[in-house]
Amino acid sequence: MNKKFILIITAFTLTVPGFFIFSYWYLGIFSGVEVTGLSGYSAVVYGGQHQGDYNKTGGEVVKTRRLLQTLATECQPALIYFENAMTTGKPNLRSAGGCILEAKPAEHVLAALKKDGREAISIEIKKGYRLKTYAQTAVALRKVWTELARLVDKGVVLRFPLVQLVRENGDSEFLIGIE
Repeated sequence: MNKKFILIITAFTLTVPGFFIFSYWYLGIFSGVEVTGLSGYSAVVYGGQHQGDYNKTGGEVVKTRRLLQTLATECQPALIYFENAMTTGKPNLRSAGGCILEAKPAEHVLAALKKDGREAISIEIKKGYRLKTYAQTAVALRKVWTELARLVDKGVVLRFPLVQLVRENGDSEFLIGIE
């Protein structure tokens, strides 16, 4: 047999399963979405606003997180999607990205956030759903939009904003209110 042919077959044999393993473990493409009920959730996100494609909101999280790290303040990354991406065009999508802090920030932290253009955005969900998945942010967002479309097909009326909490272990939790 030709050595080039054997090398090509070997490379293909190793690459394809490697891609699927990478997609499964790192990207979370093949993970499912767990949907549970939610009631009485409230939080304050300190961050910046974004207009346009939701997949670009992460830059606001990065800016806020870097600032808080310089102030030795812990950050729970959060993204807020104010409009329904299934019915609103990309240029008109409004979102925000930032951090939820464990406790009320000290005055010097609030002053630094304000100076950097970060603002406090209050979130309150009286009744809704928690959607949890293990996937990278953009992949998780696509998976959750699919689940939200299924809920709408069942007659559920969604109340935006959609809140995404990004966990250190790779999980993403999405919280949304319903009417």
